[in-house]
Amino acid sequence: PRTFERPGQDAAAGRMPPKKDSAATSNKLLRSAIDKGVDEFLCPITQELPVDPVMAEDGHVYERTAIGQWLQRSGKSPVTNLEMGQKLLDAKQVRSMLATMVKSGAISGDKADKWQERLKAEDQAREWQREAEGGDARAMCKLGASHDGADDDSEAVGKARMWYQRSAQHGYNRGLTNYANKLHNSGEKGHAALHWMEAATRGDAWACIQVAGLYSRGISGYLAQDKELAKRWCLKALACKLKDDGDGALPDEDDEAKANAWLDANADVAALWFDAPDRQAGTTGRVGA
Repeated sequence: PRTFERPGQDAAAGRMPPKKDSAATSNKLLRSAIDKGVDEFLCPITQELPVDPVMAEDGHVYERTAIGQWLQRSGKSPVTNLEMGQKLLDAKQVRSMLATMVKSGAISGDKADKWQERLKAEDQAREWQREAEGGDARAMCKLGASHDGADDDSEAVGKARMWYQRSAQHGYNRGLTNYANKLHNSGEKGHAALHWMEAATRGDAWACIQVAGLYSRGISGYLAQDKELAKRWCLKALACKLKDDGDGALPDEDDEAKANAWLDANADVAALWFDAPDRQAGTTGRVGA
């Protein structure tokens, strides 16, 4: 009998050829649509999903801190380059939508990972804020550090300096060192040097490095160059330890690198001071070349 074949049927096998996976194709299209939609919410300045989204007067959504810094420098939109006002509106619906999409896996990959990391950092900062307002000097220092690093943001610089100062006033030694750093960066070098000296005497390794640098360079009209004292404080930096009263801290890799680099470059300088310790291996085990 004659065999009638349907169009597209595999005559040899007597079966239909496999169809394309329509479900997989639909998923790809859906993923592409989601990615394009999510890109609409990327902050035009940071090119990341905003953790604290606001809508500016140009109708675009931004990260609050990013657009705030922008508006301190310019009165024009980062997107349109047209004049716009300073008013910012909370975009809570955007944040809620992004949170739902990240948690559900609709947004994944690098964008989601960075958003979650920044969200976690904000949660940690809020916890430090609560502890700092309760009088915790260490939390004050950490809160200062969470605002630090943005030298072009005057508000962040001010908050970092304020919390470092409060930490120092409450007796936390690293807070004193960091407060001195901010003073130095703002041009108050004499004031900074006094605070570094106190923090170094109390055993802060980074403060010891800063004091060593002051003696190594000297400060015109204030502090004479003295490499023997510079060596004394480099050696003290490598020997710093955490004390029972909370002062002091082991030198980190950067502290050790700076101290060892100076000591290697100035090996001919004598260690004449009675309290200059022997050169320590520190946490990296290195005692110099």
